[in-house]
Amino acid sequence: MYCPNCGQETGGYTRVCPACGELLDNGSASAGQSQPTNNYMNYNVSPAPVAPQIPDYKVQSVLLIIFSCVLCCLSCFSILALPFAIAALVNSNKISAHLAAGNIELAQEASKKTKMWCWVSFGILLGAVIFSIISLIVFISSGSLQQMLDQYMDMNGYYFDYNFDFDY
Repeated sequence: MYCPNCGQETGGYTRVCPACGELLDNGSASAGQSQPTNNYMNYNVSPAPVAPQIPDYKVQSVLLIIFSCVLCCLSCFSILALPFAIAALVNSNKISAHLAAGNIELAQEASKKTKMWCWVSFGILLGAVIFSIISLIVFISSGSLQQMLDQYMDMNGYYFDYNFDFDY
């Protein structure tokens, strides 16, 4: 059988021309007398299934990576959150691949794992910041800072007179 629109040989079993996409009438008319017809309305086409909205947490995992790197200057413990934030980002990239393949269950499982890694990373980051603030408060209030500054100034030859006398 030949396509009446483009003349491509199609075979007797196809309903759509592989070359031009024209719907073929394999029934009553002979191959030489068939007219191009658009029978698109004769077929019931069901809409594509809508994939559920599954959160991927990419923004959260990228922000956790940035904050764990930036807050490393405040506390070295915040760098411990970095591997968990990276694990969250890797899992978040799997979600879109599973959705594209139609694996809804695997996409939901990857979303749950991503959420878990984000929370673990956030908890470690928050704990490191709280530990740093408490350590800083204890260090300043204990008087160790003043002793350290006095020792540094004496060692380098800096002398500071705390007695301000403004009599000229």
